[in-house]
Amino acid sequence: MGDPPPNSASHSDQLWNRAALLIHQALFRVAWIFKTESVIMPAFLDTISESGLIRGALPLLNRAGQSLAPLLLAQQLSRTPLKKLWLSRTTFLMGAPFLFLSACIWLGNAQLPPAFAFVFLTAYVVFFCMHGINEMTASTVLGKLIAATHRGRLQAAASAIGTTAAVSLALLLLSRWLQPPGQAPFQQIFCFVGSVMMLAGISSRLLREPADLTATAVPQPASTAFRRTCRLLKDDPVLRRLCLVAVLFIFSQTIFPHYQSIGLARSGRSRTVLMHWVVAQHIGAVCFSAASGFLADRTGVRSALRLLLPCAACAPLLAAALARFAPPGWYWITFFWIGLVPVTLRMQVNYAIEITSRQRHPEYISTLNLCMALPFLASPLIGGLVDWVGHELPFIAVAVIVGAGAVLTWTMAEPRTHQLKTEN
Repeated sequence: MGDPPPNSASHSDQLWNRAALLIHQALFRVAWIFKTESVIMPAFLDTISESGLIRGALPLLNRAGQSLAPLLLAQQLSRTPLKKLWLSRTTFLMGAPFLFLSACIWLGNAQLPPAFAFVFLTAYVVFFCMHGINEMTASTVLGKLIAATHRGRLQAAASAIGTTAAVSLALLLLSRWLQPPGQAPFQQIFCFVGSVMMLAGISSRLLREPADLTATAVPQPASTAFRRTCRLLKDDPVLRRLCLVAVLFIFSQTIFPHYQSIGLARSGRSRTVLMHWVVAQHIGAVCFSAASGFLADRTGVRSALRLLLPCAACAPLLAAALARFAPPGWYWITFFWIGLVPVTLRMQVNYAIEITSRQRHPEYISTLNLCMALPFLASPLIGGLVDWVGHELPFIAVAVIVGAGAVLTWTMAEPRTHQLKTEN
């Protein structure tokens, strides 16, 4: 079981921190909806290159950045007295790649050549390196300042508030910005994402965080970080089982970039549907977050995972069925359903921080992220298969793999009813 928030925190400080985290996460979600990984990013890449192989590289680069950077910096974060400073800086820096891309589109008169795909992928990796560190830091701050029995509802509330604001802005702005053809709309979209992301970074300075008394962080080589991860997996069977479930689940993200290309092909390649899909996905996230957050707070995170993973296994099958049998206007249901994927990722992290002491949260989160990187080595191959044999066979294979993860959730222990905490 994870540690409770510090006893020295007053009731007013706890309420303040909940409000501050709500503001930060709501702003973060507003920025995120305008760069949705299953819709906006692959749609922009397709304006440069329509190769399924290059599109399939997006999940690999996404997960590589999110996994390796946190692994190398987990020890430094755990020994940092004020974690909110890392949260603020990494969120702020996440806006920089998008402002860079917006400037490139403007300077290139919205006619970037195919070779720019490699510049885009580089900026994409930089962003997800920052995001990986940011995600690890945000979960560490959540574990430090918010009690386990309030985390699910806080995340559900942030999801509801952030998505309401994000959907309203998407309907107002994306409906206009996506009308012109080519790359021009993405200049405004990326500028908006970068600006709001930086604002979210500034907002996290509002947190009232007591400083930890820790030793000075000493940079460690990558080999040491990898050995530490292997040792954690060897010594903690509960973490090992969580990582196995997470590895199977994360295959669901390897096909994310292909959802929008399949839908666009069926809708006559009209980009106005992108806005509807973005909105549907984030409304889906709110619905799944509310249900799983209630379950997690009342009966434990394990119950939430037992709900979410079977639903995730159905997503590729649902997409394939809608693409084959339903009218194009029904394809938005796919994006509503895959709104559960980021919710599941958060629940897995919440499980990780409940099975160890607060001082080890960064190590456990970075270990979980590293394990989830392995399936993404197959994402370019999956992209090539989609080009070669179509989407149905790869989608069915992913559904079977995620289904195996859903079965394994019934072998997971519940941290709140077992003494699972790993001591230093």
